[in-house]
Amino acid sequence: MDKPDKSRRSFLKILPLGVLAGVIASIGGAAFRFLRPRIFAATDAWLDVASVSELTGAQPLTRKIVAEHVAGWAITTEEHNVFVLPAKNNQVLSTICPHEGCEVVWEQARNRFSCPCHESYFSVDGARISGPSPRGLDPLPMRVQDGKLQVQYVSKEQATQA
Repeated sequence: MDKPDKSRRSFLKILPLGVLAGVIASIGGAAFRFLRPRIFAATDAWLDVASVSELTGAQPLTRKIVAEHVAGWAITTEEHNVFVLPAKNNQVLSTICPHEGCEVVWEQARNRFSCPCHESYFSVDGARISGPSPRGLDPLPMRVQDGKLQVQYVSKEQATQA
């Protein structure tokens, strides 16, 4: 009778351990990526708001920007409004009320911003006038590049996670 091959027997003992190690490594890698999602990519992106030449006047101007929102593995494109203040060197303000996150509107007849949800009011430069809001409208990082006003969009949700 032939003696069994020791190298084959050793291989068959090690094979299940190798498969198990591969499965554990795969699950561990997926769990790490899931439990530690990517940071919001939109905070680093400079988004075009408008050409500087079209930003004139004393009243705030509403402009739309399109930003990517990254949460975990999901990437969505979202449209947001921002206020540009031509009279304040094209400062850009968020349209999100710092109180509860409702979208603020410009009341031209009263020369102020107002939050329709809880009656917070803000002056033409975004400073808090009255209401439950703890502060004025949030300024957004901005720059002028190649004749275009650009902004880094940071939502209330992103600011609380940073």
